[in-house]
Amino acid sequence: MKAVWIVLIWLAVFSFRLSSSFQAEGNLREKSGNYVTVVGRVSSEPILQGGGQRFNLGNMTVYTKLYPQYEYGQEVQVSGTLQSKVVNKWYSRFSLMYPSIKPVKSDNLKIIGFNWKAKIMELRRKIESVYNQVLPEPEASLLAGVVLGSKRGLPRGFYEDLRTTGTLHIVVASGFNVMIVISFVVKALAGIFKRWQAVFMGILAVIGYTVMAGAEPAIVRAAIMGSLAFFGQIIGRKGDSMRLLLMAVMGMLLYKPILVWDVGFQLSVAATLGLMFISPLLKGVFDKIIFVGENMSETISAQIMVWPILMIYFNNLSLFSVVVNSLVLWLVPVLMTWGAILALVGLLFSGGWFSFLVKGVGWICYAGLTMMVRVIEWFGGQAWTSWPMKEGVVTSSEPWINWWWAAGYYVVLSIIIWRYMKVPSQRRAGATFMRKER
Repeated sequence: MKAVWIVLIWLAVFSFRLSSSFQAEGNLREKSGNYVTVVGRVSSEPILQGGGQRFNLGNMTVYTKLYPQYEYGQEVQVSGTLQSKVVNKWYSRFSLMYPSIKPVKSDNLKIIGFNWKAKIMELRRKIESVYNQVLPEPEASLLAGVVLGSKRGLPRGFYEDLRTTGTLHIVVASGFNVMIVISFVVKALAGIFKRWQAVFMGILAVIGYTVMAGAEPAIVRAAIMGSLAFFGQIIGRKGDSMRLLLMAVMGMLLYKPILVWDVGFQLSVAATLGLMFISPLLKGVFDKIIFVGENMSETISAQIMVWPILMIYFNNLSLFSVVVNSLVLWLVPVLMTWGAILALVGLLFSGGWFSFLVKGVGWICYAGLTMMVRVIEWFGGQAWTSWPMKEGVVTSSEPWINWWWAAGYYVVLSIIIWRYMKVPSQRRAGATFMRKER
């Protein structure tokens, strides 16, 4: 009964917050097509591709030339024609295409009132600089993506290869990154401080890493779940994966209701559910496949859950994404570890007698990175690896997939999972997903 009241209260608050978002949405829609001037702070890490860059300014996406480059948190005045793209009758995406941009003369590094955020982003830029000095492209940007979740400098061609092969999630910080950060901090400090103090500092480290990774929905969701799981250890309560996911989702939607239509949020939640409920069912099916068996079962589990969302939003069916992911995912933890080592030695020994150490670690990273790049580029360059669609149409004029179709798909999938999840040990296996989430 208590859970019912919690859900009802949450629904009431969420509905109120969502109606407020609708009102703000309506105000922007009224200004669509008009010349507007907006003063605000860059609210996302700018992504540099080709001869341009894009970043968020509140609820708007700004597309502009590559130079001058802008920084996350920098205050700017933007003037241009507001454009909108209707996603559904409640939600639209707003953009300003190549507007006039003037930096506001203020403390540009003071991010949303908190100087510590500026320090974190400054550290991120220094780490990216280390990678750029030691590694060529696209290896440098790929390593920044694996370690920091950065898509800032990915070459356009390689970015398209990532998207085509279904491996774009590699450059999005997620639960795997979070668990490495918090586990490392807790284990390193547990012998020095009390357990609860080490966990508290681990949670602080996760918060800092989340900000450094751009605070995208996937990393925020993972950070909340990971922090709650470790906090549960302090109070002596074992975290249930489904409860942790519900708490993360409910909290994020209360803070920002329009996330319900955010593709990154939807993909993150769907992939997590796949790892929780489908991966245990596939355990043992692919384990006999040498080298890629475990990655294949996890990839298939996530793909089963997310592919309707991918096709609705990106109009592309990657036929070999499971194969490509299975070939490269084993490299992610290796690159995550060596990328962190490279960042550390690069910041400490950027010059002088120890520069050979930085180059040595860089060569180790390069070996794994170039292997991953070659696999992704080769599959991305083959026309038969993906099935492109246009506006939900394959070869005829009839729509091939929409949200009603996707809803039916998830209903059928839920029934199948429910029927096969009767063995208690399989249910408990879902709780282990936090250790291997990707």
